[in-house]
Amino acid sequence: MRTRNLMKAISLTTVFVSALFFSGCAASMTYPEYAGAPKADPSLQPMPNLMADALKFAHQRTAPEQELVYNLPPMTPVQVWKGVEKRIGVGRPMTVGDTHVWSVRQVRLSGARAEVDVVYPTEGIYQLATVHFVGSTAQPYYPTMLQFWLVPVDAPTCNTPLAVVQQAKPVQQ
Repeated sequence: MRTRNLMKAISLTTVFVSALFFSGCAASMTYPEYAGAPKADPSLQPMPNLMADALKFAHQRTAPEQELVYNLPPMTPVQVWKGVEKRIGVGRPMTVGDTHVWSVRQVRLSGARAEVDVVYPTEGIYQLATVHFVGSTAQPYYPTMLQFWLVPVDAPTCNTPLAVVQQAKPVQQ
C-alpha cells in the first residue's frame, strides 16, 4: 500500500514538473522595453524568429502581392537584422525613401504566448496590428492570429544599421 502511494506521489510530481517545463516557463520579456517592463535581449531566441515570423504573417494577410520591405525597432543589433533576413527568406530590409514597409514596433513574450506589434501600410496610411503566437520551451512559437487595431500611426523611420550609420555621419562640405 505504501509503495503504491509513493508511486502515485512520484507520478503526480513528475506530471506537475513536466507540465511546468513544457508549458513554457520562459520569463516575461519585452523588446524594446518600456519603463517597468522586463527587458529582453533581441539577439536571443525566440526574439529574432518572432520578429521574422510576425513580419511574414502580417505581410501575407495584408498585402501578399506587394514586396515585403521590412524594418525592425531602433537600435536592433546587426546580428538580429541578419537573423531576421535569413529567416524571412524573401523581401528586403527598408532603405531610406521606401513607402510600403512592414515594421516591427515591439515584441512581448510571456511563457507560452507572444505578441508582436507590426506597423503595416494600407490605403496610403500606416496602421497597427498585433500578431499573436503560441509556443513553449519544447516547441517553436507559431502565429495564430492577426489582430487589427485600425489605428493610424506614423510612417516607419528607417532603422537598418547602414541607414543609422549614414544618419550619424556629419555632413562634409
